Amino acid sequence: MLDGCRKSMEKVGGWIKKEYKKLLVMTGIMLFLVLSVVLYANSLSEDRSFQYLTKTIFQKELEGSTLSLHYTLENPEKYGIEEPEISFGDFSVDSMKRGYETMAGYQEVLAQIDREKLSKQNQLTYDILELYLETELSAQPYLLYQEPLGATIGIQAQLPVLLAEYRFETKKDIKQYLNLLQKLPMYYRSLVSFEQSKAEAGLFMSDRSLDHILQQCREFIEEDDNHYLVEVFDSKIDCIVNLSEEEKTQFKSQNRQMVQSCVIPAYEILIDGLEKLRGSGENEEGLCFFPEGKAYYEYLVKASTGDYDSLAEIEEKIQNQILADFTSLRELAVQSGTSGAVRTADSPEQILAQLREDIAQDFPEAADTVCRIKYVHSSMEDYLSPAFYLTPPIDHTEENVIYINRANDYTPLELFTTLAHEGFPGHLYQTTYFANENADPIRCLLNFEGYVEGWATYVEMYAYGLAKGDREAIESERLNRAIMLGISTLIDISIHYHGCSRDAIAAYLSKLGITSRETSDQIYDAVLEAPANYLKYYVGYLNFEELKDSWQQWKGEDFSLKEFHQKVLEIGPAQFPILERCLEEESKKA
Repeated sequence: MLDGCRKSMEKVGGWIKKEYKKLLVMTGIMLFLVLSVVLYANSLSEDRSFQYLTKTIFQKELEGSTLSLHYTLENPEKYGIEEPEISFGDFSVDSMKRGYETMAGYQEVLAQIDREKLSKQNQLTYDILELYLETELSAQPYLLYQEPLGATIGIQAQLPVLLAEYRFETKKDIKQYLNLLQKLPMYYRSLVSFEQSKAEAGLFMSDRSLDHILQQCREFIEEDDNHYLVEVFDSKIDCIVNLSEEEKTQFKSQNRQMVQSCVIPAYEILIDGLEKLRGSGENEEGLCFFPEGKAYYEYLVKASTGDYDSLAEIEEKIQNQILADFTSLRELAVQSGTSGAVRTADSPEQILAQLREDIAQDFPEAADTVCRIKYVHSSMEDYLSPAFYLTPPIDHTEENVIYINRANDYTPLELFTTLAHEGFPGHLYQTTYFANENADPIRCLLNFEGYVEGWATYVEMYAYGLAKGDREAIESERLNRAIMLGISTLIDISIHYHGCSRDAIAAYLSKLGITSRETSDQIYDAVLEAPANYLKYYVGYLNFEELKDSWQQWKGEDFSLKEFHQKVLEIGPAQFPILERCLEEESKKA
């Protein structure tokens, strides 16, 4: 029943943008900016005071990172952001400490605003921001427990995609991009400095994890004569019609020079710096073996899932759902995949179009968008996710991109449900729908992966019901997918919170039919290098299922699945306690 377990466990898609920079921690805005908000706010109404605060946070955070600014806004000047310094930001410990000080300042200012005098919409943003700040500040004692690097979702792995997808609308964009590449060595030096601080505190990664990151870095810079960032840049320049041939040649030459003199040396700086730290990471197992690792993991679970239940309660929910799915799978008595499930040879574009049409019965109308399907460059296939959605600027959501990693070797059903996860009614649909709700811009900076990835996983499970083919085989595949994602989540908790060893996980997986030690080690390594990563998908998914059940109970005979989805989408990304409260209030309206 559990054929293809490893593939199912690895199949976590995602979106790329907001994992690159954590709000309010990296930029280190000076506290006087917060105090100026307090002084100015005294002369304003409560709503205007609050909006001034959120606008100030939004502007100053984006001014600290050119890449974040570029991917968040197409027209920064319309949001009061004029010509900020070109920078990747700073990952130094001092900068992060200043960031926490700034965050505490924001919290103090927020506390001075009378929530009850705010509009309903501002009250929602207030509650979301208040809980966000409280949660992030709880992580301050564990600053050095953060890990920005990782073979799959680390900065050094995702940054090349963000650079490759940098929009070129004007000559100014091209020049800004080339100037940004010059800053990469400095930024990677700050990453090395941070890792050195981790090593000095006894919190550096294991040599095994180090090897995975170093291998990824080395392979990325291996083909320097025909580099990924050269190939993609040249292709984009060729498509710009308002450039002369001379200008195109000049820009291409400048980019090659920047790749050779800045990008590759930056990765070499990272490689050399990390290699010098080899052997300083003594812990080869979960976070709980660090002095305050369990407390840090508890924070990670809250921050990444948006679920504020205790870990014991979350674990019980996971176990109950796995047991229920196992029971259903046994009752089906169908070997997964034996019936060929989906009978289709449609292209990704055709599948997305069909999904958009098929979801109309249970979901509100989608925003007017187009989506391009791209494929992960061969040099990155071994390290990037099987698929991911690249979030567009909030002021230009009409054009979207989904990347597919062909190394994943999708079956027709896997491709269908993956495109549901990334496209309709998943990330693309949810992102563009909320962009049309005219919410406070600050909400696009507050990262709620439990909502975002939980929603995408929830609708991925829904999409199995839309697939064409043998219904029992398709349902068997859905249950298999859900079970393995749940098991992956339990393994995450077992490793990082309960301290399960590599041997213990191998023994557990062998009972599920995964007898290869190489495979179990790969699963262990993936979980070890990205704590709480699986939880945002599965725990988020379980929360949406619980909310749907609650909505049905609240509405009774008036229950409408389409209405439930509409309310969830209108409220937008938030922590689950806030989302539940809002939905309950909405359910009581006539």
